[in-house]
Amino acid sequence: MAVNSELSVMVVEDSAVQRIHAIDLLANLGITRVFEAENGCQALEVLKGCGKLDILMTDLEMPDMDGVELIRHIAESQQVHSLIVVSSRETSILSTVETMAHEHGLLVLGIAQKPLSYDNLVNLLDKFQPAALAEKEGAGEQAYRFSADELNQAIRNKQLLLHYQPKVTTHSGVMRGVEALVRWQHPELGLLAPARFIAFAEDNGLISELTDWVLENALKQLRDWHARGMTISAAVNLSALSLSTPDLADRIAVVTNRIGIEPKYLVLEITETAVMSDLALALGTLARLRLKGFGLSIDDFGTGFSSMQQLSRIPFTELKIDRSLVHGASEKPHLHVMLQSTIEMGKKLHLTTVAEGVENPSDWQLIRLLGCDVAQGFYVSKPMPGDGLANWLKQGTQHLRPARPHSN
Repeated sequence: MAVNSELSVMVVEDSAVQRIHAIDLLANLGITRVFEAENGCQALEVLKGCGKLDILMTDLEMPDMDGVELIRHIAESQQVHSLIVVSSRETSILSTVETMAHEHGLLVLGIAQKPLSYDNLVNLLDKFQPAALAEKEGAGEQAYRFSADELNQAIRNKQLLLHYQPKVTTHSGVMRGVEALVRWQHPELGLLAPARFIAFAEDNGLISELTDWVLENALKQLRDWHARGMTISAAVNLSALSLSTPDLADRIAVVTNRIGIEPKYLVLEITETAVMSDLALALGTLARLRLKGFGLSIDDFGTGFSSMQQLSRIPFTELKIDRSLVHGASEKPHLHVMLQSTIEMGKKLHLTTVAEGVENPSDWQLIRLLGCDVAQGFYVSKPMPGDGLANWLKQGTQHLRPARPHSN
């Protein structure tokens, strides 16, 4: 892939040799809109005169203002779209800085060890996606422009739709199931991801209606797939507020029975924090769901502090490992160790292990090597409408299948 030569890039590095080296690499890639600074203070001054930047490349250890402080300042000013950190420090520190930048709302293209190489720089610059940036910038302006009545009407008037992200076995690349992800086709704002309106639904007393709609439509799609010989499972996310509803288990059982799906083909994904909202009611609901034969998945495992406790007191059937432990673990030793330990623990507890956030061949190869059961992520497939799944099965799984040995 050719690097976009129209990019604007600032190099912040106190070593003149390293700074000139980075600038030369950018010039060799045809990038001419390049700015430079010796430290964080100087970088902020340069930024005042150059407007918004596409990418800032910064060292961490610099005099006057180090790279960590600089990252905080650029996040506050919102003058930089994306970040690349170039440093010779140990990976644990670099990972902390990367997470900090993400939490500040910056798009982090990656971390590069010194000395910066041509190939490494090309790979990082290739990750710059203007469309994603435009979506990120527009999200803040458009958030919550809709009303509770609009969402209520959307549920009733078929403005919602489901996309499905495949989950495949790592040893064979065979699809095991899908996760159902709700979207809102808003007449003015366009297609909205669930992060844009789920919390709004919870705050405005509409989460039960939304959950019922998702269950109803996911189960009907599942029935259609089963009728065509695609006997897979579907996963649906449950809100913390839903878990606190005493009749939830009965409602799910009734709709599943009415549509004609065996409970074992429906997996209910619960984040560990969701259980804490009303512990007694939540535990009772989850126990009843398992008694009725539904699968239970602990979602985003590894992102909270009570994961182990939740595993000990809830009858989960699946452990879904969060993207933060999966993506990039092949390059970060501490993540590799944590991912391996989580997979091993899941196996010892007889849980199906599912890796989220599998986004490239390195992620895929690592989770296969570590023995994770199931993979989900953009390397497997992006979410798609239900009627696109059969065609994806025919055309989209070749890269996931083990290579056949050559016959002599």
